[in-house]
Amino acid sequence: MYNATKRILLFFIISIPLCLNAQESSQELSLKDLVNKALQNNQSIKSSVLDETIADKRVSEVKSNMLPQININGDYKYYSQMPLQLVPSSTLGGPENVYIPFEFGTPWNLSTTISAGQLIYSQQYINGIKMANTGKDLSHFLVRKSKEDIVYNVSTLYYNAQIISANIGFIRSNIVNMEKLISTGELLFENQMIKNTDVEKLKLNKTMLETQENTINVTYDELINMLKFLSGFPQSDKLSISKDISTKIDIQPLRLSKPERIEVKLLEKQKELNELERKNLIAGYLPSLYAYGVYNYTFYGKGGGADLFKGYPASWFGLQLSWNIFDGLGRKTKIDQKNVENMKLDLQLNQINENISMELSNAKNQINLQESNIQSRKDQLSLAEKIYGQVRQQFNEGLINITEVLQSDNSLREAQNNYLVSLINLLNAQLSWKKAAGKLLNY
Repeated sequence: MYNATKRILLFFIISIPLCLNAQESSQELSLKDLVNKALQNNQSIKSSVLDETIADKRVSEVKSNMLPQININGDYKYYSQMPLQLVPSSTLGGPENVYIPFEFGTPWNLSTTISAGQLIYSQQYINGIKMANTGKDLSHFLVRKSKEDIVYNVSTLYYNAQIISANIGFIRSNIVNMEKLISTGELLFENQMIKNTDVEKLKLNKTMLETQENTINVTYDELINMLKFLSGFPQSDKLSISKDISTKIDIQPLRLSKPERIEVKLLEKQKELNELERKNLIAGYLPSLYAYGVYNYTFYGKGGGADLFKGYPASWFGLQLSWNIFDGLGRKTKIDQKNVENMKLDLQLNQINENISMELSNAKNQINLQESNIQSRKDQLSLAEKIYGQVRQQFNEGLINITEVLQSDNSLREAQNNYLVSLINLLNAQLSWKKAAGKLLNY
């Protein structure tokens, strides 16, 4: 009895998280939820964040050059054959123009040197810090660019998945209607009110609808898999999206003061970096000044006895001036290249600003057009559904032929398709405006 109760409790405890997971897996995610998950989990964004961290470390690396540089070196030498030095014999009372070889030093030498250096002035170093900070800002903008791209791609896929889901709903409804027409047609055929070919036409339409449903289901699954990939969901997990398609987004296209396009900021920052590189080349004409100090302690020894093993200290300080006076005009050529690159970046900035103005204008026009079309297409769809219901009723009563039924069915499908096209056009126009205005992350 105790073991049985224990098994029941254990099963109940294990079942709780399973039920919770099942409940979570069936939960429909809104576009906002999915975008947030993508911003947290997307691998491209994580890679861009790591690049930003690397750029931050580069700033620290450049700044470290201004700190004192301290080195310790040890050196041991054993002369198996002592080097010789020629000395004039006249210094020792010998004849002129005669040199005598002498050995200098001891066979064993052990020295330790501590050196310290400090950069005092270098304009290239100053510009290098500015360049590193600009590179860090550039990496930050690239992170934002990655996020905006993910938001745009996730939103596009989400909208298309919603539209396809709505289309699947229409197709399934049409299949149900066609099955009812087939049942009615078979009864009418049994009563010799229509021909067998009329029933076959209805069955053919039903088969075509089923084929269309299978095809569009595969497309829907592919979109969901892409959403999983961009959002960091495992492909094995179930992902459900909201079926409620909202077109009421307060984007206020007419009140936009200035677009906040990251592409513009990237080009501006690239131009700033290019200008710093040009100034750094010019700074190469200026000298750099370093201060240094050295402390050395050397031991000398002679083999065969410990009495001659003595150490002697030495130290010195100094200033070192480094100045490249002429480099064969290589630096001037590089400066000219940077000037041309600045001109090219100015052209790109003008071009992208013009392109942004065009995108904003086109998106605004599309929003106005599709907002006016969407209500008209809704009304057309309602009217087509109403006519189709009337035609089907007349067909049930044997008052009209199969041709009118099929024409009404085609009109209904066309109205459904037109409504979905207007819906996706409106959603895409709103998304295009947000992209053109640089507002993707604001929504």
